[in-house]
Amino acid sequence: MVLALGHTLYLVHIETATILPPSHQTPHPIAAPQGHLVQDLQISTLRGVTESWRALRGTCMLARRRAVRTRPKAENKSGTPAASKHAVGWLSAVRRIVAICGLAGILAPGAVAQASSEHASNSLEDSRSIASENTGVPVEIDGRPILMVYTQIAGFTPQDRAAAIQQRIIALAKRRDIATQAIRAEERGTWTEIMAGDERIMGVTEADAIAAERRRADLASEYAEIIRLVVKQYRLDHTWQRFFWAALYSVLATVVVVGSIIILFWGRRRMRTRVEHWLGGSEIARSTPSTRAWLRRYLGQPLVTMGHVGFWVLVLAFIQAYGTVVLSFFPATKYTSDQITNWLFYELAVFAKMLIGYTPNLILILIICLVTSYLLKVNHYLFNEVRDGNLTVRGFYPDWAEPTAKLVRCLIVVAAAIVAFPYLPGSDSPAFKGISVFLGVLLSLGSTSAVAHGVAGTILTYMRAFQVGDFVRIGNDVGEVVEKTLLVTRICTQKREVVTIPNGTVLGGVVVNYSAEAKQKGVIFHTTVTIGYSAPWRKVHELLLAAALVTDDVLHDPPPFVLQTALNDFYVAYELNAYTAKPSNMLHTYSVLHQNIQDRFNEAGVEINSPHYRCLRDGNQATIPESYLPSDYKTPVFEIREVNCPLPKRAESPTSAEET
Repeated sequence: MVLALGHTLYLVHIETATILPPSHQTPHPIAAPQGHLVQDLQISTLRGVTESWRALRGTCMLARRRAVRTRPKAENKSGTPAASKHAVGWLSAVRRIVAICGLAGILAPGAVAQASSEHASNSLEDSRSIASENTGVPVEIDGRPILMVYTQIAGFTPQDRAAAIQQRIIALAKRRDIATQAIRAEERGTWTEIMAGDERIMGVTEADAIAAERRRADLASEYAEIIRLVVKQYRLDHTWQRFFWAALYSVLATVVVVGSIIILFWGRRRMRTRVEHWLGGSEIARSTPSTRAWLRRYLGQPLVTMGHVGFWVLVLAFIQAYGTVVLSFFPATKYTSDQITNWLFYELAVFAKMLIGYTPNLILILIICLVTSYLLKVNHYLFNEVRDGNLTVRGFYPDWAEPTAKLVRCLIVVAAAIVAFPYLPGSDSPAFKGISVFLGVLLSLGSTSAVAHGVAGTILTYMRAFQVGDFVRIGNDVGEVVEKTLLVTRICTQKREVVTIPNGTVLGGVVVNYSAEAKQKGVIFHTTVTIGYSAPWRKVHELLLAAALVTDDVLHDPPPFVLQTALNDFYVAYELNAYTAKPSNMLHTYSVLHQNIQDRFNEAGVEINSPHYRCLRDGNQATIPESYLPSDYKTPVFEIREVNCPLPKRAESPTSAEET
């Protein structure tokens, strides 16, 4: 009986071992689907139970025969002994128990197999739908993908399977005791294993074949052939001789590239010296215009720039070729070198294709640029003629020519940009549109004041409030206008200070232009002097006019004049007005004029003061000029008169009497 049970377990182990991987090995990601595995296990169990049943039955019959043969004669007379009957009954009971267990072992896996088969069919359909969308995970050797793994098996993802297969192939390639002819594909029922001798490399499942759109046997044979070739090539590449030659070739390539770059720099230096000498000759020949001089002047610098760009492109090409060649010498980076080369040529081909496809748009853009250039030249020529007075437009002042030319030029450029925008490369891309929207929002939110100042500058231009070079007063700042732009106005004060004023402030304030009339009849500047009533006003007028006429930068025609602006309590205010054509020298003119006024009044004996009187009219001479006094006028004298007026009496106290 013990032998029969041991025989049954052995058969189950053998049948199971043909399906499942050995327990002493690392669990392999290749496993059969669950339904097929249970079905095979059920068949194996049925076979084992059948064989055990037969063996147990034979054992029971043999034991019964032996009991009959060894029974004593005395016992034959009295019938079968109790011990023999007990042994035979025990064997029969054991046989029934084994039969029941075997039947349960057959029926239970059947039910499990049915449920598992339904689950397996659903999983297979799902795996087919997923495999149709699965691109697979490559198995790479020395950076080169050799085959693809598509599906997940027994908890192992395709990435895990690819990593494990890569390690097994590399380990197999490093071993020299297994020939490449030993690599083969073996069927395992629901999957195919690729073996190298007795070692498993990988497994190909039905889901892998569906994802690859190939038959499983064909896919396994192809993978086996690929692994044979890869192992063979790996063994040829990874040798010390191959590494030595790769290092030697790398050194030679380095020497060649370094020498080539040194020669390039030497040639560039020589060429640059000649080009500079050639361009220097164009400066000398500029006085004698010719076609060669024109080419040197306008094409020399662009050619030099293109030469610099070409030189560095050539240097980068040498470096890229050097890196690609050196990487191709070593097996671990050979595929990387091929990838770099393929990528470079692919990108160049794509660029050339895009350039060829973009040629019509490029031609349109060139036409737009050409038309824009000619329009700008016409704009420049017309407004220069207006500025110089060669072309007269009624109601259009020559000083409007330059700012108007700038506005028209801006409009031409903006119109050309709008027309050419749809033909620019990448104009339809979301990034380009996003940048355009961002710039629009930025300008609308952040340039409110700038737009206001720009509009104010345009209005000031056509208001003709002042021009560059005019001497003006803007607010509290007085000086000469040195710059007038679209946004700001800059003036230089008489203290040599440059003040920048926004055009919005200028437009909202008061502007006094001293140069507007100074260019034609001169501008009036004035100063005020206060003289007492004792000085005759005609004499004061004479002295002030004489002082003005001897002052520099004061015009004699129109002549200066004096105004009496006030008759104050104790003095008269005289305002001297004079014309000058140089208002920018006003500080110096004022200073010299005041010096001359002092000299003339001192020479005439007239005091420049503002007297304030506190006097008694009795005993003081009248303050009117002497020419207006009568001939018999005498200065009155002070008189003291006694006034006999009785004082009022008051009561005196003893204290006041004593004090008196």
